[in-house]
Amino acid sequence: MSISAMMQTGLSALQAAQAGLKVASQNIANANTLGYVRTEISYAPLTNLGGGAGVEVASIRRAADKFLATAAYIAEANGGGAAARADLLARAQSYFGDPTNSSSMFASIDQVWASLTDLQVDPSSALARDKAVGALETALAVIGQTGGQLQALISEADERVGDAVSQAQTYLNRISDLNEEIRLTLRAGADPSAVENTQAAVIDQLAQLLDIRVEARSEGGVMVRTSGGALLVGAKAASISYTPNSGAFASHGVIVFNPELGTQSNLEPYIQGGEIAGLIKARDRDLPELAAALGGFAGALADRLNAVHNENSSTPAVDELVGRQTGLLASDRLNFSGQAIIGVVNANGEITQRLTINFGAQTITSEAPPGVTPFGGTSIGAFVSALDGVLGASTPAGNASFTNGVLTLDAPGGGLVVQQHPTAPSDRAGRGFSHFFGLNDLVQRPTPLFFEAGVSGTDVHGLAANGQISFQVKDALGRVAATRTVSITGGLAAGGSTMQNVLDALNVNGTGVGEFATFSLDPNGRVVMTPRSGFQTEITQDSTQRTGTGVSFSALFGLTEKATAGRAVELGVATQVAADPGRLAVGRPNLAAALNARIIEEGDARGAAALAGARDTVHDFPAAGALTAQTTSIGLYASRLGGAAGRVASEAAQQARGAAAVAAAATDRRAQVESVTVDEELLRMTTFQNSYAAAARVIQAANDMFNILFQIGARA
Repeated sequence: MSISAMMQTGLSALQAAQAGLKVASQNIANANTLGYVRTEISYAPLTNLGGGAGVEVASIRRAADKFLATAAYIAEANGGGAAARADLLARAQSYFGDPTNSSSMFASIDQVWASLTDLQVDPSSALARDKAVGALETALAVIGQTGGQLQALISEADERVGDAVSQAQTYLNRISDLNEEIRLTLRAGADPSAVENTQAAVIDQLAQLLDIRVEARSEGGVMVRTSGGALLVGAKAASISYTPNSGAFASHGVIVFNPELGTQSNLEPYIQGGEIAGLIKARDRDLPELAAALGGFAGALADRLNAVHNENSSTPAVDELVGRQTGLLASDRLNFSGQAIIGVVNANGEITQRLTINFGAQTITSEAPPGVTPFGGTSIGAFVSALDGVLGASTPAGNASFTNGVLTLDAPGGGLVVQQHPTAPSDRAGRGFSHFFGLNDLVQRPTPLFFEAGVSGTDVHGLAANGQISFQVKDALGRVAATRTVSITGGLAAGGSTMQNVLDALNVNGTGVGEFATFSLDPNGRVVMTPRSGFQTEITQDSTQRTGTGVSFSALFGLTEKATAGRAVELGVATQVAADPGRLAVGRPNLAAALNARIIEEGDARGAAALAGARDTVHDFPAAGALTAQTTSIGLYASRLGGAAGRVASEAAQQARGAAAVAAAATDRRAQVESVTVDEELLRMTTFQNSYAAAARVIQAANDMFNILFQIGARA
């Protein structure tokens, strides 16, 4: 080997050892840097015309394991999604409270039953009445607060989706920028590992927000896709955005993905994990189901109390009964069967008139003076007109009116009592006459409390002209399949247009939503929206109004979350009772008594007992969110509501713990392969130092040989 070849060999070894020392020292310096992947150097022999010419650095690369990295990304996404969901549901469960805690929502409801039970001891006690009304006001306020907190959580989840999407966009842009930096570094022949480490740290952060898959690019850098296949980073970063809609009972949009894609621009169907997926699941499924269950319970509680209270009477009987907002029109069919009894009493509580309403025969039978008055028609208006005439002939004279959806009865100078017939009770959509119209309700809501409206398809729909019902339809993958609006115009705005005409318009393909859902009236006169397989249809806006009532089509029939879950936040003690607890109806009058007999006694506790007994009376409850349809009592229904909230939160917490354990194991396994072991790096550094010294000695030996040969030549 020539001296120059020796010099070249020594120099290449010197440079190779120096590169190795640089790599080892960089690894040691970053041993405690979170997410740092150690750098490895490899060598290759250097040849010159087939002969050995030293050594060269073949590559300097990160010791990344793509399989372990993929496993870590999946685990991080699952952990991020589960943690976000568990956090929201744990807070939701805390709002319901521990049923055994005296400050929980359930404890406040128990106080209602306890106060009603105490009221039986002395129903004439003003203090006991105040306590009972106060307990009910408190319980309804706590239910309303809980409902409001659930809506706030849904809004928070929506806001967090927006923040997470914005953060993800920042990461995507950063990954794309680093791709270009890596490409230029490789083209310059420099070491890109530092930039790749920076990019890897950004990818780890992105993996907590979205479930991603990462592939290497031939020119350097990476391509990033979601597990569902959406390309997030390729030649450039994708564009993703989300606009939160944080109002209560709001409709939520979608994550827009490369808006130039048009109808395919929704990213959500391609997301299977990550914090964003967990937030969306909690926002769109878990929390609304709890809110719907709470609304269903609140509605059932109010309805059961009202059913009893409408059979009771205060002492003395009130002279005016103002009903609830039914959302009905005077032109709607009466649609009652069976019989109801109205008693008119004087100031002494003595019955002076008894009216027996026979809805089947369409007659009102009076006893003082005796007579039978036909309705003269099958509409609510015709019935109320006939009842007004009969009450006007009673002593004391009374009135009946039905205005803007509200039935009102009065008997100035006396009082009114309304009850079911003992053997042939009245019925419309499962409720008696007074109960259905809410003539003596204990709990009230500005809009309908229940949605079995008892309407017929032939009823005039009564919706004001130009009102609109807007729909958003999503397919099984969450993509927006259609947006439709049905307007009360044209034929639907004609005076004789019926409820069935509205249903037909909604069921039309193309202009209605017939391809995605069907609308029909059930036996109780409630409009039911049944989605077709593979589609989810939501009413996003409803400006319709049944003329004069202020009640929209969707509010009348409970077709939106605001109508159903909204019951929890809109209930209150009836205005008259809240203002005067003496109007709390705790007596049970005897309407079968002879005329001029006293039917209301000061100390009658039968009504109070019936109110307290409502807790344990078994009824059929329809499905409501997280609660399935069931036959049970209000007391057990409350327990099952608490159990549902606890179960959902517990399952989410368990999933979060499991996902966190898997993520920790995946991260640990990845760290074992990719992280820096200081002892090993120090050993490598010692080896490189020795190599450096040996290379220096080779160069020194070559230099000595050259000097000796030069001196020999000079002497010759």
